[in-house]
Amino acid sequence: MDFSRHFPIIGIEGQRKLSESKVAVVGAGALGSWEVYFLHKLGIGEIIVIDRDFVDESDLPRTIYTKEDIGKPKVDVLKEKFGVKGYFEDLNPSTVALLDEANLIIDGTDNIYTRQVINDYAVKNGKPWIYVGVLSTYGNIMPIIPGKTACFRCFMPKLPSRPMPTCAIAGIMSYVPPLAASIAVSIAAKILLGEEVKSELIFFDTKTLDFEKVEVPRREDCPACVRREFTFLEKRIKIERLCDGSIQVTPPERMDVNFEELGKQLEKLGIEYLKTPQFIQFEDEDYEILIFKGGRMVIRGAEEEREAKNLFARYLGG
Repeated sequence: MDFSRHFPIIGIEGQRKLSESKVAVVGAGALGSWEVYFLHKLGIGEIIVIDRDFVDESDLPRTIYTKEDIGKPKVDVLKEKFGVKGYFEDLNPSTVALLDEANLIIDGTDNIYTRQVINDYAVKNGKPWIYVGVLSTYGNIMPIIPGKTACFRCFMPKLPSRPMPTCAIAGIMSYVPPLAASIAVSIAAKILLGEEVKSELIFFDTKTLDFEKVEVPRREDCPACVRREFTFLEKRIKIERLCDGSIQVTPPERMDVNFEELGKQLEKLGIEYLKTPQFIQFEDEDYEILIFKGGRMVIRGAEEEREAKNLFARYLGG
């Protein structure tokens, strides 16, 4: 591609730096697909994508995928469209080595646990990364430069004790992910070109058209970037096949699921459910799902771990 329109802004040498850079995108859904798109248009030399999911019809309104891509692994589609190096994998402590060749990492995920894994890996290895989160009409972006800025664990010291809202539950407007992705990629360009970035969270809300920057200080007692205790490279979601054929997903730390709140969200989605003091039970298409107070989820009808992880992330945000 002809990147000459970049030259008045970053120069030929700047474009050369970008062409020699390797950027990893973790997650290839609403955020990740747009991040890959903008990185490609920026002229990044190599884009590495890690994702475990297939293109679904519900992806089409908020991603770069088309109807012809439905049913294909997202990484394969991105290989075809943009020539990325794709890994059809879940990012966890046993697969973080896939990030080794990247100069910078961009968050395209939808859950806190994976972000903590990325953060521990990045801080341990001195590798910059950019947190990106979207929901409903708003987004958050935060650059993390190990040793210089606050890290993600300074911002969020531990996993939330209650389920976090997800796009599947709270919804998302189709124009929010590309806006967040474009801001994230612009910050990535600054980092790759050696420009200064501040330790701050950038927040926007497309409903009110508010844009804010909030300084995020480094925590003096941060377990990751100060004490260098990389516990999320050890802890992981436990997935096991039960004797009746169902799959059980156990979060790395106990949660406190509020059945009343979860029930209201399911009602908004038109999902009928059975609630007992011990669990809440409902159906999602071909799956029967039981969620227990501590965040443990049992799924009947799932054939693969990937399906179980996707359902866990959809309803409990982990």
